[in-house]
Amino acid sequence: MSITIFLNVLIGLFLTWSLLSLASMQIQEWIAARLKWRSRMLEKTLGKMLTDFTLVDQFYNHPLIRSLYTGKNNSDKPSYIPVSQFSKVMIDLLSTNGTESSLIQQQLYRLYSETQRLPKKNRSDARGRISLMLGMIRKALVSETGEEACAEIMDTVKNDLLTMGQDIPRFQGAVDAFFHTIRIQKQQINDALVKLSLKANASEDETANKIRAGVTALSITHPQLKQTLYAILNGMPPSVTQKESEMELVRTNIEDWFNNSMNRLTGWYKRRCLITTLFLGILLAVTVNVDSINLVGRLWREPDLRIAILNNIESILTQNNTTTLDVGQISNIEQQFTDISLPVGWLGSPVSLKSDQGTNLSGACSLFPQQENEIYGLFISGECYPIINSPQVTDLTGWLIKLAGIFISGIAASPGASFWFDMLKKIINVRLTGIKPSELSPSATSG
Repeated sequence: MSITIFLNVLIGLFLTWSLLSLASMQIQEWIAARLKWRSRMLEKTLGKMLTDFTLVDQFYNHPLIRSLYTGKNNSDKPSYIPVSQFSKVMIDLLSTNGTESSLIQQQLYRLYSETQRLPKKNRSDARGRISLMLGMIRKALVSETGEEACAEIMDTVKNDLLTMGQDIPRFQGAVDAFFHTIRIQKQQINDALVKLSLKANASEDETANKIRAGVTALSITHPQLKQTLYAILNGMPPSVTQKESEMELVRTNIEDWFNNSMNRLTGWYKRRCLITTLFLGILLAVTVNVDSINLVGRLWREPDLRIAILNNIESILTQNNTTTLDVGQISNIEQQFTDISLPVGWLGSPVSLKSDQGTNLSGACSLFPQQENEIYGLFISGECYPIINSPQVTDLTGWLIKLAGIFISGIAASPGASFWFDMLKKIINVRLTGIKPSELSPSATSG
């Protein structure tokens, strides 16, 4: 066995897998974009971190996060959040948590979700009113005009809620539960803050004290999140505390919490993409009839096919970067593949069904040919399309081998085109020992 022929066969096989993998990756990226996988998985991860959808809504509607929205009318949630913005938003939410305005905001988000139970006409009206109230609450949270202005905003929101309950009788029970929950939570938080004030561990940093109070308030509203943040914000070694300011440590710990969660999210996203690419690779291999076993046999028996591949391999592999392929590189690669007649596909070029004497030969095109002069193919629109690269319908063993070859091709598509391009470069270095394919004669390339 010639080692040169063996390497040439590997080159052709890996090149075919690269094309199949490239097509699978393009379709997978299109699906991911259409279904918004990144933004939805990010939102789901934040939901697990914050433990409650009302806090997630509060987080996403923060001005720093709203500035990351994209799409028409800025309706698409971000697929990526910088760690610095996450820490700033969390510090802001924690420093205001437990205040009446923050409690009202959280309950308004919960009330907004309950509008789904209302009839369509009332639902639209209620959601519009609640959205206006949320805008007023956000203004109160960032207002620096003093407590009187904030109290006035709170009174306006409460009056609007009472009016909405009267205008929409079916929503009156939800509004009553809203005020009851706010009253109970506020009393419990005040009791918890009194206990906190009795402890002699107040910080010199006012913002740090607000954050500590906000975490204490979470013990009433979101106990699970409080436990997580308490461990994060209080897990600071004394040696480190002596060197850094307390707020810097708080920010660093929150960012570490976010980065660890994003690392896990990256792993989940990659696994989803890998599984999707695997299924797409198998589907494309079946659709296009990419049979790795048949391909190896054809490459081994046909020197001309190996020469065609080697004549185009250099221009394919000299792309600037095969780790992240842009549109131009993909177009160039696909053009190079069209110059190679790879043994793939189910149907060949159509064959005329008319003889020179004008006799109709439509009966000679069949999936079950009985005679040697009959064509193994499909009769479509007056023409016979011969079936290629496949065994006869009655050849069970041949079909089992073909299915195995197609399955191998589908699995080979999952690692990604960049993986196979890198493998090709390594084999080319061994095969050509530094000589460019264009410098080889046809006799040399054929092994």
